[in-house]
Amino acid sequence: MGFGGLLACRNTQANMTVVEPGMASREGTAAERVASILPNLYAAASAPGRWPAAFAGIVNLLDGSSGLMFSHQATPELHGLWVPHNLQPDWLQRYAEHYHAHDIWMQMGEAHGVFFPGNVLIGDDLLPRRAFLDSIFYREFLRPQDIHDLCGGILHDGSEAGIPRIHVAVYRSLSRPVFGEADKAMMRALIPHLRETTRISFRLAEMEQRLSVMEAAADTIAPALVLADDAGRIVFINRAARRLLDARDGLWLESGRLQAAAPAQRIALEKMVKSGSPLESVLRISRPSKKPGYWVMRMALPTIKEQPMDARRPSAALTIHDPTAIENLNVEDFAAAHELSRAESRLLVALLTHSTLPKAAAHLDVSVNTVRTQLRGILEKTGAQRQIELIRMLMAWPRKRT
Repeated sequence: MGFGGLLACRNTQANMTVVEPGMASREGTAAERVASILPNLYAAASAPGRWPAAFAGIVNLLDGSSGLMFSHQATPELHGLWVPHNLQPDWLQRYAEHYHAHDIWMQMGEAHGVFFPGNVLIGDDLLPRRAFLDSIFYREFLRPQDIHDLCGGILHDGSEAGIPRIHVAVYRSLSRPVFGEADKAMMRALIPHLRETTRISFRLAEMEQRLSVMEAAADTIAPALVLADDAGRIVFINRAARRLLDARDGLWLESGRLQAAAPAQRIALEKMVKSGSPLESVLRISRPSKKPGYWVMRMALPTIKEQPMDARRPSAALTIHDPTAIENLNVEDFAAAHELSRAESRLLVALLTHSTLPKAAAHLDVSVNTVRTQLRGILEKTGAQRQIELIRMLMAWPRKRT
């Protein structure tokens, strides 16, 4: 099939071929042979380390001597998918540095627009054999590596967000016959599976990258952060929370659930974690060390409409604040930004350590009415509606630079 045939295929039906005698039986055989390598192929989609073995099976299936599956825009350095088989170690480097400019296969394919998803082609589809053998690309680059023919498939063209342009190529040495229609039929049987497995591979890599970024961001948050599902099971803990819970000073993790030392607080904590209320709530947890108790604040996470619901999805975020670790809190900057008076700033610090107004008043040696008036002033200036919201605003304020 020449260029006219390829272009006609594109204008009618990409996978349409002329049925030759015996073609149907060969297609059936191809499907059976393809089925034998599918477990390895789909395993590689979620385990990139298994791509070399899976691709070796594809090369063997097509009786190739070597091969390459590669993403054009995404190089290996940019976490692209590059899977070579039986190619010399410096092959890719030499190609990138010099011979890509002489790649007559790519040049002819681009010129005639045959690189569209699902298409399959062999060397003779791209240019006459004589022209190929006379090219610099063949004489200086391919022939020394005993590459004399190509059977390729187009998996993706870069139009799908997050998935680069991906081609697969199987090569044959001089000792083997050139690729023909039966080989193209085999590659056609492979293409749907290669398209799907490479799509899965890139989608999983994208999700893993996002998860890594979010976890790294969560680890930089100063307050301890814990995420829980609807059943009260803890599904994520950042670094600060891990340190706090490992200390077991009133709070710890046991069998995937938060535990408190005081029985009444343990019950209240479990109720808080499982609560489906969209409102914020707060709980003070006493500590056996006699240090001021932790502030545990619960914030409901946005619900996501999906059917069926995934019970593993976090439904609540809990931040745990240690009032004794207020040295990094930038109270001065928070107070200045909200134009708080010196007395209001002192009350703000006292409220972190003393959970009630009477205790804060006793600590500051002023009347309860005085601190109540000051608190109203703070709420008005900051826009907070309640004491819990005020504390959360302060905890979320950028920390002092160390």
